[in-house]
This record gives sequence, C-alpha cells and structure tokens, in this order.
Amino acid sequence: MADDRPHDVSSLTAAELERARRDLRVSLSLAIPGSPVSVPILARLSAIDTELAARGAGGRVRVCLCGFATDDPDWLEGHLSQHPGHHERAQPGRFPASP
Repeated sequence: MADDRPHDVSSLTAAELERARRDLRVSLSLAIPGSPVSVPILARLSAIDTELAARGAGGRVRVCLCGFATDDPDWLEGHLSQHPGHHERAQPGRFPASP
C-alpha cells in the first residue's frame, strides 16, 4: 500500500530534520530491499530532503525524476539502484552550456 499522506516537516528545526534523516537512513538500511516498509521511509526522507533543499542546506541538490531530492550523492545513487527505472533529472543552470 502506498503512503499518500503529506509529510509536512516545515515546523522542524534544521537539527531535528538532520536527526530524523539520519534515523530514517538507518531504518532504511535495515529494511530488506524491495520491502513495502521502505515506501513510507522513502517518502519521509524525500520530504526532509526537499525541506532542507528549500532552506538552502547542504551542497548541490540532485533530484530524481520521481521528485526524490538530496544533496548526498551516495544517497541518490542508492535510490537509483533500488529503483532501476528512475533517473536523475537535469536541472537548468547546473550544467555548462553546449558549445
């Protein structure tokens, strides 16, 4: 079953967001790949990453076509490996212009 509830994390402090992200990453690492339990974990992680990106936290934010966003390149690679049909979305202004 998909978790379609919104995950409003805007009221959390940056420290609370980082702690929640760390705890969720640990939970995800303990889940069996492809397990339904990963769906709500990934949804919450996406909400946290999006909120941190909106606040300007971290470095360059990378975004998947599904909307998952993170400034951690390893985390995006893990997401892409768990979802073979997903790809990183090109972001305007992030890449040099073609000659």
